Amino acid sequence: MKSGRAEATEGVEQRLATTLHAFPGLSLITVPPSQLKSPPTREGVRVLRGGRLPRLGELTDEVYGVIRELWEQSGCRIEGYGRTLVVHDPSGYVITLTQQEGDDPILTVASPPIPARLIDPPLLAGLLGGLALGCIGPCSAVGPMTLFPSLAGLAAPFWGWIPLYLLIGVGSVWRPETRRFGAGLLISGALVGVTVAWVFS
Repeated sequence: MKSGRAEATEGVEQRLATTLHAFPGLSLITVPPSQLKSPPTREGVRVLRGGRLPRLGELTDEVYGVIRELWEQSGCRIEGYGRTLVVHDPSGYVITLTQQEGDDPILTVASPPIPARLIDPPLLAGLLGGLALGCIGPCSAVGPMTLFPSLAGLAAPFWGWIPLYLLIGVGSVWRPETRRFGAGLLISGALVGVTVAWVFS
């Protein structure tokens, strides 16, 4: 049996594909969900999929008309005029087609609101990764200190893991698609790693 999120994701992808097939030759340049605008939601979250419809040119009005007609015939409630089209599916899905002057139209399909996850998987993965790195990083200094007795008694080897930790963490936070993972890595890695390194040094 599918979870609520899996079912919502499948519904979003089906409606997105149906919309694109309504007009022959219509293509989509995918935009990350974090950069798409979600319809107002009082509670829960929505699964979002969509992107830009490039190179429509003079066909833009026709594309809007075809999409409007498709969903009207499917029993959906239509809102908006001109270059803003909002389709309310009876099942709670919202299909939006908008265009700012000089830009490509943006097609977005949003699922009905679903309960927010108690634990965000990318954040959890980052927290676990930071926990592992925070433990392994300072402990990895034991090997070199065994091979090179002159390092014994120095605190620096226990802090040598920090540049790699910062490189991975900051690099992950920099990219929108891995931002939650990077935040978890930085948080747990700092708490655990600094504590372990301080104890050993």
